[in-house]
Amino acid sequence: MLEKIIAIIVALSQIFTSFFMSVFNRDVKDIDYGGVPYTEPVITEWLTLADNGSSDYVIVKGADCSPSETTAAAELQKYIAEICGITLELKTDASEPLEHEIIVGKTNRESEGGFTIDRAALGDEGFTVKVVGEKLVIAGGELRGTLYGVYTFLEKDLGCRRYTPEVTYIPESETLKIDATLDYSQKPVFEYRYTDWHSSHDPDWRVKQKINKGARSEAYGGSVFYADFCHTMERLVPETYFNEHPEYFSYREDLGRRTKGQRCLTNPDVVNITIQNARQALLNNPRAKIMSVTQNDNQEYCQCPDCKASDEMYGGPSGTNIRFVNQVAEALEEEFPDVEFDTFAYQYTRTPPKNIVPRDNVIVRLCSIECCFSHPLEECGHHRIKSERRTDKFPYFEADTPWGRSKDVESQFAGDLKGWSEICSKLYIWDYTNNYLVYLAIFPNFHVFSPNMRFFAENNVQGVFEEGKASSKSGEFGEAKAYILAKLMWDPYCDVEYLLDDFLQGYYGKESAPYIKEYINIVTNKVINTNQHLYTFQWHYEGMYFTPKERRQTESLWNSAESHAGNEQQLERIRRSRLSFRHYKASMLLDEFSLFNINRVKENEELYNDFIDMGVTSLTIGGPISQTPDFRLTPIEWS
Repeated sequence: MLEKIIAIIVALSQIFTSFFMSVFNRDVKDIDYGGVPYTEPVITEWLTLADNGSSDYVIVKGADCSPSETTAAAELQKYIAEICGITLELKTDASEPLEHEIIVGKTNRESEGGFTIDRAALGDEGFTVKVVGEKLVIAGGELRGTLYGVYTFLEKDLGCRRYTPEVTYIPESETLKIDATLDYSQKPVFEYRYTDWHSSHDPDWRVKQKINKGARSEAYGGSVFYADFCHTMERLVPETYFNEHPEYFSYREDLGRRTKGQRCLTNPDVVNITIQNARQALLNNPRAKIMSVTQNDNQEYCQCPDCKASDEMYGGPSGTNIRFVNQVAEALEEEFPDVEFDTFAYQYTRTPPKNIVPRDNVIVRLCSIECCFSHPLEECGHHRIKSERRTDKFPYFEADTPWGRSKDVESQFAGDLKGWSEICSKLYIWDYTNNYLVYLAIFPNFHVFSPNMRFFAENNVQGVFEEGKASSKSGEFGEAKAYILAKLMWDPYCDVEYLLDDFLQGYYGKESAPYIKEYINIVTNKVINTNQHLYTFQWHYEGMYFTPKERRQTESLWNSAESHAGNEQQLERIRRSRLSFRHYKASMLLDEFSLFNINRVKENEELYNDFIDMGVTSLTIGGPISQTPDFRLTPIEWS
């Protein structure tokens, strides 16, 4: 009962504060979504590849090319056929050179045609696209570079789009022309790129967005393979040891006993068992280049005398963890020289250690889970701190006090990132882009993607995982977030607003896009103006509040977007993204979902049916939507 009373008090104070701040923070400002502004190229000289339904160009690949280069040539042939109806002949470099060739990948044309591709500089994934005389060259790293070059050329120079696995755009034209002075090279800033938003479940979408984690055949350049991905200590030293060897597990001073939550990292047997099981995991996954040795997802780190002494020596549990992972990495280095060992800097291990550094074959993955995600990570030091009074029913109860909000708190996360970057041979980031307690929460964060990604890039981060809502389709803007995050992981300086506008037009339709963009601008302005802090674990009553006037304005925008939809598919996408606002009103008992509306239960039932019909199968990390919800309750209670 006490927790419920406290929850109600916090909710009311949150609503009052948000209402008060929304009334006195009415400025609408231009939003800087970040990146280098995109400018349309001015083309003064054209190279015609096809005209009036005919072409004398052929596609040339190497006779001994890599599997992904074979795919690249075939993909280029397929898309050109879709654009202009011409299937260009595909040859190998064993054929006689012709005047009009599109050269794909590594071929003998490089030595004979007066051009070179600096593959050492491009690495496995970089590429060059250039016109040489009357020939077009797309070539790069044999692993994935040439394939990425083809997909980039199709998008950048021919106008193709793959917004989601289901939504694509292929222009149609009998004439196919490109810039005759074309000459550019690209390589990724980050060696490891992954997001688990729902779009990324499709391997074809992943490879076209140049995401390189997630199983894909060698024909598409393979993948960055993990032997195991995260929270692996529960598998490396299973709980089955507990009865006979409780000393393998974490001792907790607050409980006065051992628990199964974590492992005792100073116990030599734990080290040896971890080495044996990590070795077996690598033998079972011969393609893996990374083995994850990572703490379990709780705070029960060991406080036995040996671990406490180690923590004291190394500046905290992070140092004890690095010492442990270093031992595993050193023991397996000779047998697996090409494998790196990944560990977390997460919650109690987030702060960099003292008097110890990770080995050269150890990757540290720094996690931002406590941070505010409505302001850039480098600037905002607000954290969501779990309360000592939390219970099983309210595990993430508290938040920053809602009044007196400011982002002007020094960012400890930024200091941690810089500290790790100074001692790590390789630093990865695990970042968060949605609210796990309320998946459909209004969560305006497009404006922080670019500054965060630039911050990572400028501090020696070499890999990024942007976690999202993976369990079902998004009822907010998950598809747009997946698309933009993929682009930023390749190029942290790309123009986010250009990408956002392009996506909105392609996904929702050109007529509806301006209304949805205005809605995004409004909620983004509101979160900026009120210094609202958004967290990845936050209840509905702790988030944003909209005045009656703001809700009427928002309803009008969504109604206009729906009425301007060009087809049924666009209408369904608009209605699915609108679910977030409807979910907000239903959770906060507002408007048609008010307790004073005699039709409220019917409105809830209609909302539920729309969730199911539109593929939204979960509303919270707590589990899937119930098949028999009580429509007298709010959506957060339907799971």
